[in-house]
Amino acid sequence: MSTQQIASLPDTTLTATPAPLTEALNLLQQAQVRLDERVRTISRVFLAVISVFCAYLLIKWVWAGHYIGGPILAGIIWFLLGLLYGPVSLLWRPQQWAVDKAWKHADEVRREAGKAFMESQALGAYRWITRNGRMLGVYPDSGMLYLLADHSGERHALMDATRVVKQVRVDEQAQTNVTSNTTTTHSSRHVYGFTNNWGMIGGGKSRSKTTTTSTTVRSFTLQVQLQCEGQHPFWVEMPFGADWQEAQNWKLLIEQAVGR
Repeated sequence: MSTQQIASLPDTTLTATPAPLTEALNLLQQAQVRLDERVRTISRVFLAVISVFCAYLLIKWVWAGHYIGGPILAGIIWFLLGLLYGPVSLLWRPQQWAVDKAWKHADEVRREAGKAFMESQALGAYRWITRNGRMLGVYPDSGMLYLLADHSGERHALMDATRVVKQVRVDEQAQTNVTSNTTTTHSSRHVYGFTNNWGMIGGGKSRSKTTTTSTTVRSFTLQVQLQCEGQHPFWVEMPFGADWQEAQNWKLLIEQAVGR
């Protein structure tokens, strides 16, 4: 999906990025930079430590005459030590929490700024949603569409829906998980004793039953294709999870704004 910044055009009115949102986005960027630096530093140290350790073992075993087994075993140990990288990620957990907090704060600021802007336009009844750092609004009666996202350079974009909306649809994705469970039952075995010292065990029967369970999870995403005059078209996607009805409701609202 394109992340180009749209320019001021006859069918689109752009208003400067709200100051609180600019500050929130700067804080988010700073938190992300600190996280990236922490991840790079720890990853380099971790890789260097296991590499030096395995190199030491390799030299030791080759020096002892294990010309084939030494390199193979050193490679296996290097791979096994690499599996410890998962727990190592706990070392940058505080920085990840800071990024998550900054994302949440930026979304809250974006939502409040967008709500205030839409209310100030006096274009009639409106609806809005926020998803994944994007805010989409619609004035069904006035035929206007609102966007505050990276596509608009984080500026308020008020667009003539009848001119910029090219397509609107609800995309469905399905993920199927299959689980198999096998149960084996054994019938009883009889013991036959002919003498005190000799006997025979009768044969038993075993039966296996396999139960397969299939679970399908469906998710729905509202997709709106926009094209401002003289600009390349781009898509705005708003996920709705399993809420098919609400995704369809939003599709209808945008179609009403377009006049379809």
